Amino acid sequence: MSGEAMLVTLLLLQLKHLMADFFWQTRWMVENKGQYGHPGGWAHAAVHGGASAVILGLLAPISLGLVLAICLVECVVHYHIDWIKEQAVKRSGAGPTEKRFWNITGTDQALHQATYLAMVAMIYL
Repeated sequence: MSGEAMLVTLLLLQLKHLMADFFWQTRWMVENKGQYGHPGGWAHAAVHGGASAVILGLLAPISLGLVLAICLVECVVHYHIDWIKEQAVKRSGAGPTEKRFWNITGTDQALHQATYLAMVAMIYL
């Protein structure tokens, strides 16, 4: 596959992440991501997995079954990254005006981006 297809896929996954984490995420999701197993956290992760499935289903040169498997793994990984972030924020006692909060949040976002790099690598490399 071409490098262009790989880059377009990665870009769309990053734009999807922006939408799912900042525009489509509801208060119910945000307030409950730190409670392990809560449907709010799983719903948020499912939005990510579902939107990724649409992107990969349209662009990726792989079977639908493999798309769904990759996106299911993404959903589970996303859920746990978010849960760990919430635990770290809670334990740190840091709020949005403190550097520790943003260090944790930035790490969370970098881990999500690394997930997309891994997905694209599995598909195209």
